[in-house]
Amino acid sequence: MAAASPWRDLHRKYGGLYLEHPIRPLEGRDPLESFEYAGGQAMTALGGEAERLRIGYACLWEPVRDRTWSGSAWHLRQAMLPLCDTVDIGVQLPSLTRTALKAVHTRYRGGRFTTSWCYSRLTDAYVRRVFRRGISENSKQRRIDAVLMIDALAAVPEPFFVYYDSSWDALISSADSPERYAAVRLITPANMRRRREMQLSVYERATGVIAESHWLRRSLIEQSGVSPAKVHVAPPAIVAGKSEGGEARPLREREAPRRKLLFVGRQHEVTDFYRKGGDLVVAALGILRRDYDPQITLTMVGMEKWPLPGEPPEGVNFQGVLPPEEVAKLYDSHDLFVMPSRMEPFGLVFVEALSRGMPCVARNACAMPEVITPGVSGALIERDDPNELAAAIADVLADDDIYLRCAARAPQMAAYFSWQRAAREVVDVVATTIR
Repeated sequence: MAAASPWRDLHRKYGGLYLEHPIRPLEGRDPLESFEYAGGQAMTALGGEAERLRIGYACLWEPVRDRTWSGSAWHLRQAMLPLCDTVDIGVQLPSLTRTALKAVHTRYRGGRFTTSWCYSRLTDAYVRRVFRRGISENSKQRRIDAVLMIDALAAVPEPFFVYYDSSWDALISSADSPERYAAVRLITPANMRRRREMQLSVYERATGVIAESHWLRRSLIEQSGVSPAKVHVAPPAIVAGKSEGGEARPLREREAPRRKLLFVGRQHEVTDFYRKGGDLVVAALGILRRDYDPQITLTMVGMEKWPLPGEPPEGVNFQGVLPPEEVAKLYDSHDLFVMPSRMEPFGLVFVEALSRGMPCVARNACAMPEVITPGVSGALIERDDPNELAAAIADVLADDDIYLRCAARAPQMAAYFSWQRAAREVVDVVATTIR
């Protein structure tokens, strides 16, 4: 089977998904250019009255809390604890309640049983009731100054802020029709419209909306109609790159020839693999091994089973799903991170790679240009073209200057994309808005 055949097959099947997004990315934005300013601004506010704030932290927790929202919700809350009085008013569904909701909403679709329990009216009503009760009970002890919620859970009387990486408007507009996107999310179009309207209602009543990227800020303003005055940006953070003792691991020296590519993306469906451009990477590998260097290899992580027809082609090391500590080691043993996502609200895996001195090849779309600077930390492609991707990979692998720059910038990337910095900026937004 030709290397490009799986790419062509998936492109025909999912061609109406993850098209060129109507919200184009900003011109290249080096995240380190504003590093000192961002940290200084947050610390100035916290030096005044921010430490006396009592913030209710609202999140729909997973059964294992530190895995919620890929760990981001937990680590943000932990980083906020030294900065303000943080009260957990989040919702954690009892296991029996979660099981019952899943059972009630299980349907047979597309030849298999699926459940859309997390999008149901019943689940929404339950979460709102528990969430508001948590606010009420904590307010009896001492008034909550503001509420910070992860995603738009519900509108509440107290000043409240929403922090998230995407919105229904941003996601829906990545497909050729709302119905097509609803099918990907295994949700009915009517229910998706209901949840979109609910989200817009929460945005309208929110004191502030904190986006993870400038790209999402534009979408919230231009697509969702949120007032520019109340949309703020606080990039997220990573926790990878530390040893068990908490110390940063020394950077591995990367010397030519560089031949080991890495693709990491948590995926549950073939559509996730397509969204992250995994098909393009496999096709580009075939071109690279044929035209550039037959010893180039690709390690792929994050999929429970091989998502393309047949067995992994020659040169592909399919690792399946690995624990975070094992993934962290791969950044140090590979030469180039490649993930040309068709839709990527932020992409913390790029930050994880760059904080270890590994350049990245991605796509000039969504928030990816806010993390990757072409010629400095990697390259960005423009189209669904395996040949363009293969050329970009070959160029970066051969560019010694990019590797020197990435190695030099790695400590600062890790310092900027820390949860301490993210927490300071989030608390700063709350403090300066309500005071």
